[in-house]
Amino acid sequence: MAIGKMIKHREMLKHPVLRRYLPETHWLTPVSHLQMLRSYSSIFVKPNHGCGGAGIIRVERKRNGYEVRFGQKRKYVSSDSVYSAIRSHQKPSQQYLVQRGLRLAKYRGSIFDIRVYMQKPYSKWVISGMLARVAAPNRYVTNYHKGGHGESLNKVLSHLFRNNRRKVNHTLNEMANLSSIIAETLNKRHSGIRELGIDFGIEKSGRLWIIEANTRPGHKLFNQLPDKKMLFIIKKNKRLIQTLH
Repeated sequence: MAIGKMIKHREMLKHPVLRRYLPETHWLTPVSHLQMLRSYSSIFVKPNHGCGGAGIIRVERKRNGYEVRFGQKRKYVSSDSVYSAIRSHQKPSQQYLVQRGLRLAKYRGSIFDIRVYMQKPYSKWVISGMLARVAAPNRYVTNYHKGGHGESLNKVLSHLFRNNRRKVNHTLNEMANLSSIIAETLNKRHSGIRELGIDFGIEKSGRLWIIEANTRPGHKLFNQLPDKKMLFIIKKNKRLIQTLH
């Protein structure tokens, strides 16, 4: 069940709790990207129906202009040429949105975000797994298909918060609580959803952001964890969902 990123973003935006965790996001237009670049030092341009990190473009403000980055390709342009540089990497058939860039925390020199895997095998949503997705060196997306790898979330958060257990637990609880609200909020409008991959970004300060919620999440990264407990639960719940629904 593929639902566009903007629809999900707007549905979450209506919720008073979720609103303050959502980075500013608009449809990409010649005007919107410039307004965003005036407010933030970087922006991400994403296909509305993209998955696996495909088609994501990053624009970053530099001293003498802007760096437009698509995969491993980089182009340095003036503000007048940013839009045409973005357009050169787009698929004409796709709609795109522009989102505020986040200064994600790093783990061993690479940025990371967090994937919470939620499932609804029966009548209630459950968290089947949580992990950190660590980007490949010098990459700006963390997806498996772009070289990202899975790490134990406990280990990565302990590293970020210098073994401050209270901070680690607070962050885990905050994400679990937000994930439940996201699942219920989206499920109200889309009753057929039974799985969600919720991606959180976390800044060095510990500030949490909701990057997006995926209705067709992959679970390959859970394969990479030494402990296969979460992978087992995900697969078991997948079987239940297929059998019962």
